[in-house]
Amino acid sequence: KMLESRILMIGGMGVGVGDTISKYFLLPYLAQFHDQYPNIGLKIINRTTPEICAMLKSGEADIALCNLPIKDEALESMKCIDVHDIFVCADKYKDVCSTPRSLEEIMELPLIFLERKSNSRQYVERFLLSKGIRITAEIELGSHDLLLEFARFNFGVACVVEEFSQDYLRNGIVHKVNLIEEIPARSIGFCFLKSVPLSSAAQRLVELVNSSTSLSSLLLTSVE
Repeated sequence: KMLESRILMIGGMGVGVGDTISKYFLLPYLAQFHDQYPNIGLKIINRTTPEICAMLKSGEADIALCNLPIKDEALESMKCIDVHDIFVCADKYKDVCSTPRSLEEIMELPLIFLERKSNSRQYVERFLLSKGIRITAEIELGSHDLLLEFARFNFGVACVVEEFSQDYLRNGIVHKVNLIEEIPARSIGFCFLKSVPLSSAAQRLVELVNSSTSLSSLLLTSVE
């Protein structure tokens, strides 16, 4: 049984991941993993980043893919990709997109943000606070998809992840607001317990994702 587990013939893996990262990033890799190792049971746990970190420490999840950075001495993280927080709006506020805007100008508009407990919201909030700017959100939502939909129906200007909003941007459903000072990129990556070696299944998932993201980076560099 131990040999079969090491060569991924039997076993299971608990993966903690948020809804947005699961849908827009992780799902194709999970499908590839499942095709290669159909006998490994997958338990996908959709929670916020703080909840996922707690589940890693309690043993309910073997590995997590979440928003970085993670400040927890018991956990180790490994970056996969960079993502960019941007502001988007639909036609009612399209005039905002005519010229680059300051962060102060954006704060005067009706703002749509994720809930305060989300790591992505906290990251943007910390950056803005470092500039002496406080967020007053008119609408707070629990998912990235809802941010895009509320922006689409002209409730205000939404703070979203550019890489996860490409369908809306390409199709002109929402428009990117150009900023004079962009919000610095942040990362998405794996997170796991420092004190416990990764299982063979978790290690293979990490390898699948990292090999693909490394190849994508090399291709992008060659194109540039």
